[in-house]
Amino acid sequence: MTRTERTYYVVFGGYTLSQFFIAPVYPLFLLSRGLDLFQMNAVLAMYLITVFVFEVPTGAIADRFSRKTAFLSSCVIRMGAYGLYARAHGFADCLVAEFIDAVGTTLASGALDAWVVDGIRAEGDSRPTDRLFARAQVIFRTVMIIGAVACGYVAELGWAVPWLVCVGMFALTAITGGLLMHEERPRADGARQARSLGHTALAGIAAVRGAPVLRLLCTLALTAAFAGFPLYILWQPRLQPLVGGELWPMGWILALINVAGLTGGALVPRLLSRFEREFVLAGAALWRAMMLVVAATATALSPILAGLLLQEVSLGLSDPVLAAWTNEHVAPDYRATVLSVRSTFFTLGGATGLLAMGQVARGMGIPVAWAASAAVLALMAPGYLFLGRIARRVAVADGPTTLLGTLPTKVTPPAVG
Repeated sequence: MTRTERTYYVVFGGYTLSQFFIAPVYPLFLLSRGLDLFQMNAVLAMYLITVFVFEVPTGAIADRFSRKTAFLSSCVIRMGAYGLYARAHGFADCLVAEFIDAVGTTLASGALDAWVVDGIRAEGDSRPTDRLFARAQVIFRTVMIIGAVACGYVAELGWAVPWLVCVGMFALTAITGGLLMHEERPRADGARQARSLGHTALAGIAAVRGAPVLRLLCTLALTAAFAGFPLYILWQPRLQPLVGGELWPMGWILALINVAGLTGGALVPRLLSRFEREFVLAGAALWRAMMLVVAATATALSPILAGLLLQEVSLGLSDPVLAAWTNEHVAPDYRATVLSVRSTFFTLGGATGLLAMGQVARGMGIPVAWAASAAVLALMAPGYLFLGRIARRVAVADGPTTLLGTLPTKVTPPAVG
């Protein structure tokens, strides 16, 4: 294991804990500030729209200048956003905090992944990074489990307390990254030195436009986010009345959801040894849709919780496969930018899904919104089969490079499709 890889696990774990510590109670916090179901979704939609606007420019900044500096800046800006949230009292306050947090998020969303891959390559490790990705998935889920349980109890002390804990963790992560992260960018030739931010961004977009696999992956990411995001902000309001209205069970439920995701990730090697990628992804999409229907139609705690947990198994299974497929077609010079382009599709889909399903949830109830999401997920299965046909026609120039695509939200796993 290289020094860069070890550093990545430490910094990534700290950043994940800082970002997602609030996840078990975030939607309930928004409701406590006087927001309704649609406004709650609209706040997160504002976040995603802002990410959509800033994702590619900040990815270009990381590629053009310094990925370490971009990551550290993200930690500092998000400290301020979470601090504002601790003092928020209404819809407008939440919107301002979300906007600031989104800008900070975009500085890290592609930069940290690009930093670790380039770093381990510079240290002589030329192996495919599947193992790096798998370990990072385990770290993510483990941190989420520990943080979720802790947050449920911390939130009982007051709504501001979890936000202030996050501020402290972001500060510690920034200090750790500043001390441990080393960035030795390859010596640039004259063309690269003269390359502008605009040229970098446009080149990354052109790379996606010229790759059929990436184009379809971006489309599927948009669709998956449209269907998946509403689930992760609506399950707490659906389940809290069924557990007596207390906050601490939310942490344990989120911990179980992450255990289910780990289970799905453990199934990946076995399934890929027997089936092609496209069949694994198509099956995961159909399974997730069926389990979401179970959660939507049930009225008691046990079947709703079972549906939520079982649908998460398919998500943990599909994440590594999608990440590997995406990064096999990413050029090193534009790695952060291309990943940011795909992320813009993801965030745009998530924003539109939140607004649409938020209206459905407010007008017809959360179960109807979940059923609609399940229908969209089921329709994705043929898209994955078509992706497999396209991918077999495209030669991959470099060895597979698997990165962890961190999704910049407080309530969702790193990918939702």
